[in-house]
Amino acid sequence: RQDGGREIGPFEKSIVFEELSFGYPGRDTLFKNVNLEFERGKVTAVVGASGSGKSSIINLILGMFDPTDGCITVDGVPLKQINQESWLRKIGFVSQEPFTFHSTVSENIRFGRDGFSIESVIEAAKIANAHGFISELPQQYETEVGERGMKLSGGQQQRIAIARAVLEGPEILIFDEATSSLDSVSEKLVQEAIDSVSVERTVIIIAHRLSTVRNADKIIVLENGRMVEEGTHEELLSRQGQYAVLAGSSPLASDVSRDL
Repeated sequence: RQDGGREIGPFEKSIVFEELSFGYPGRDTLFKNVNLEFERGKVTAVVGASGSGKSSIINLILGMFDPTDGCITVDGVPLKQINQESWLRKIGFVSQEPFTFHSTVSENIRFGRDGFSIESVIEAAKIANAHGFISELPQQYETEVGERGMKLSGGQQQRIAIARAVLEGPEILIFDEATSSLDSVSEKLVQEAIDSVSVERTVIIIAHRLSTVRNADKIIVLENGRMVEEGTHEELLSRQGQYAVLAGSSPLASDVSRDL
């Protein structure tokens, strides 16, 4: 994609997909005339079956690809006109697989960024529900985590990844399937971290598990590249539509705890 030259100011209103169509090069069209809105200060979750286009939403928001047709705007400004580096500075990103390198806990949270004091690192860890377990490590924040974080559990690595994402105080946080590979105990702790960092932030959650999305301000349901439903958890369950089927709460599926 071509990078725009416009520096962006504070994020004030929303990210909007306007009549957006998109397909990866050499593949079929994934989205056709999709309209979505991610509002400032709200938690918006995107759910859907595998292949429905959830992760592609994130790729488009990050500016990794341009829409085939239609546009994405940030506070009314087309994303393609915005300098990508200035846009990405506003975003903290947490993926399904946390990256942990062979160094100390504090260096993993700083992630090569200079100028952050240990006090800033500790504050980020507290927000991410990580300070408790870090304080119990042999050298606390100066504990070596081992190759690929082998000395830490998956849930601990994910909370360090969340601390890393919030360290710079991003205006927007994106979680892409952040709890999908965790056991139930680790998932609960990571979900508490997500709830903590979501307060007074703009948050976008690509979700696999019901527990990750039920407290969202708005849930968007995708099916085959189309938005088929939109609302809160309670509203969508009451409609007995696609979300209720995914959540396992409609007459078609009885297991309420089923993954989305």
